[in-house]
Amino acid sequence: MSTPDIDAVVAVHHIERPFVRCVASMVDGAAGRVRVTLACHELDADAVGAQLPDRLRPHVRLLEVRDGLRSPAGPFNAGLDAAEAPFVAIAGSDDFVEPGALPAWADLASSLGSDAVLARIRRQDGPAVRTPRVRPGRWRDLDLVKDRLAYRTAPLGLLRRATLDELGLRLTAGLPSGEDIAFTAQLWSEARVDLARSAPAYVVGLDAKDRTTAVRRPVEVELRPIEHLLEQPFFRRLAAGQRRALAVKAVRIHVLGAVLARTGPGAWDEAQVAWLRTLAERCVDAAPDVLRPFNRADRALLEVVRDASSTPASLAAAAASRGGAGRWDALLTPRPQDNADRESTLRYYAAEALDRRVPAAR
Repeated sequence: MSTPDIDAVVAVHHIERPFVRCVASMVDGAAGRVRVTLACHELDADAVGAQLPDRLRPHVRLLEVRDGLRSPAGPFNAGLDAAEAPFVAIAGSDDFVEPGALPAWADLASSLGSDAVLARIRRQDGPAVRTPRVRPGRWRDLDLVKDRLAYRTAPLGLLRRATLDELGLRLTAGLPSGEDIAFTAQLWSEARVDLARSAPAYVVGLDAKDRTTAVRRPVEVELRPIEHLLEQPFFRRLAAGQRRALAVKAVRIHVLGAVLARTGPGAWDEAQVAWLRTLAERCVDAAPDVLRPFNRADRALLEVVRDASSTPASLAAAAASRGGAGRWDALLTPRPQDNADRESTLRYYAAEALDRRVPAAR
């Protein structure tokens, strides 16, 4: 086929994945505007291609990727490197899009001059994934801080290929997960981002029993993407408010998430406790007021994380007790004035309540 409007990259790691469904959802009804690159990771490309029905084959390019790494970055980057269209998209082989999604995103990007168009996301079983929680009525030219873009890590939607090349952006090679954290942090902070609020959605498939994002790894592996983010030159160039927004999200979602998932005996060793403490301090150094918007229960747990006298047992116990925090401790900040912070738990729930009053646009 001639050069399409959109090159969509689908990473295939297992031959039994429902990648045919993913491909069909992208090209059906797209009037030849979409070409799908199946990046076959450690798989024989001919075996993957043999699964495709005849009607889809003219719209698919097979790309065999063998890098020996258990990381989704390799096949996605190979597909992005091979892209020729003005716009690119990436998708997991378990996922799919609603009819007409990619052409609708491309039309929006062309009309607005978008560098990135964020797709609406929903789960296969129906519920919308309401991230980011943008300002009421806001969908054009989104702001990293004001529109909470830091919470939208996955680059799901459409990306302008020239912008990725200009910024030198690719997913972080070698990471088993979190390969998109630095990628989107830089893109959201340095490019024009719009939300496809009325376009068809990206759908997160729930068929697979072993999505790589659900695999439990050692904490230093799980949080390596945050360490990598803090090391990036672009991160150090950001305005203080942008660094803070990214640091708050890193601590809230990744650091606390890792701690709260490890509450049992033997969950930690001394080296991991020390490593985590160092990472937490690096987040604080990057944005000195990063802890102000955290509620009292999370602040108490973070103090244990940062305490040089903490032990594996005390950290696991603190994480276990966090689940029993009272309602107000889990809602309010230690200083009353910090509840007004855009990143506070109180403001988060207020934004959620407001967001749920407005149905996702169709």
